[in-house]
Amino acid sequence: MAILTSAPMQEAGRLPASAAAAVGVAALILVIMPGLWELVRQVNVMAHEGAHAVVGSCQGRRVLGVRLESGGTGETDLGPNPPLTSIVVGYLGPSGLGLAAAGLIAHGLIVHALWIGMLLLAILLLSVRNAFGITMVLVAGFLLLAVIRSQNAEVEAVVLYGLSWVLLLSGVRVVLNHGAQAVDAGLLRDRTDFPRVMWYLLWLIGSVAALLWGATMLV
Repeated sequence: MAILTSAPMQEAGRLPASAAAAVGVAALILVIMPGLWELVRQVNVMAHEGAHAVVGSCQGRRVLGVRLESGGTGETDLGPNPPLTSIVVGYLGPSGLGLAAAGLIAHGLIVHALWIGMLLLAILLLSVRNAFGITMVLVAGFLLLAVIRSQNAEVEAVVLYGLSWVLLLSGVRVVLNHGAQAVDAGLLRDRTDFPRVMWYLLWLIGSVAALLWGATMLV
């Protein structure tokens, strides 16, 4: 916790800029280091599949099931011919959630953001259909609840800043890793006749823009 003791906490529980940047560097290490990434990317997968499920549900589709796999992949079943927007939003889901968390941090709503995270995990849990996925969501929920129950403002701030950074950074990494060969890009090409690379560029621009915007709010 040395990064916190070097400077006082700012108003509304926000971290000083130097501490926020240090958390960002730690998150970057988690996202780029082999071994660490295999664990951290489960956060990205939950956000990705959760985005598919929420948008599809909002468009009147019943979520038949969500699967989260140990290899860092996932699948959301919205039935035949799911809405195009529910497909598009997947790769923007982690970046969008990371940006939303940064926005709540900027307004000093750190505890509120953590409770929103708990609510989103609870909603996701209702749709997950495999044992590994259920375990991952329960573990994430337990850890988040433990942070909230600690009522330690510094711990709450560091965890939320870390989650925001991880979501923003992993959003960019996954888009770059999957590129135009992403399964979702293939589905969108088949449904719209627009090339895979167009969807890849859309996701890349969106995720990078979210990272840059989120960084300005976090630091």
